[in-house]
Amino acid sequence: MGVMLQAFFWDCPRVDDKEFQWWNYIREQVPSLANVGFTSLWLPPIHKAANLGGPSMGYDPYDYYDLGEFDQKGSVPTWFGTKAELLSLIETAHSHGLSLIADMVFNHNSGADAQEVNPITGQSRWTLFNPKSGKFARNWECFHPSMYETWDEMTFGDMSDLAHRNPYVYAELLKLTRWRIFAKPFGSCVKNVQ
Repeated sequence: MGVMLQAFFWDCPRVDDKEFQWWNYIREQVPSLANVGFTSLWLPPIHKAANLGGPSMGYDPYDYYDLGEFDQKGSVPTWFGTKAELLSLIETAHSHGLSLIADMVFNHNSGADAQEVNPITGQSRWTLFNPKSGKFARNWECFHPSMYETWDEMTFGDMSDLAHRNPYVYAELLKLTRWRIFAKPFGSCVKNVQ
């Protein structure tokens, strides 16, 4: 049995005056958190968000593979910090026996690079994504409605919903999940996995 701490709350970087420094702030708390008995930390989404209208909590994903290393969407770091700072947090947490859980958002995307006309609806929508990581580029076929899913034209907060039945989207989400769990430098995030 263990005890998990949600290591964030809505607008935490701004409220605590730790914008772009949240990973460092949490890393500094790790020894005392481990000492009082926490065994796991739940982190906010670690990828680059759209940052439309300002920094974002990450629930409006733009580049799933940018953890604060590419200059896009208004900054190099995510609102929480750089990739190097995230890796330092991971290392410190593991050295104190804490596991980490990163919140992941798959379904809706924001901050597209261009609009496209969806030929099914005839409407122009923000669905062309060319992230600087070069991974999981997306176009109108990756979103509702498409030739794979036409029953849902819904969006969440005007963010286009991914069409999970598109084989490309499905495969890319599996690649992303494997990368987050097993691939370096994050393979060490999961303990006792062979």
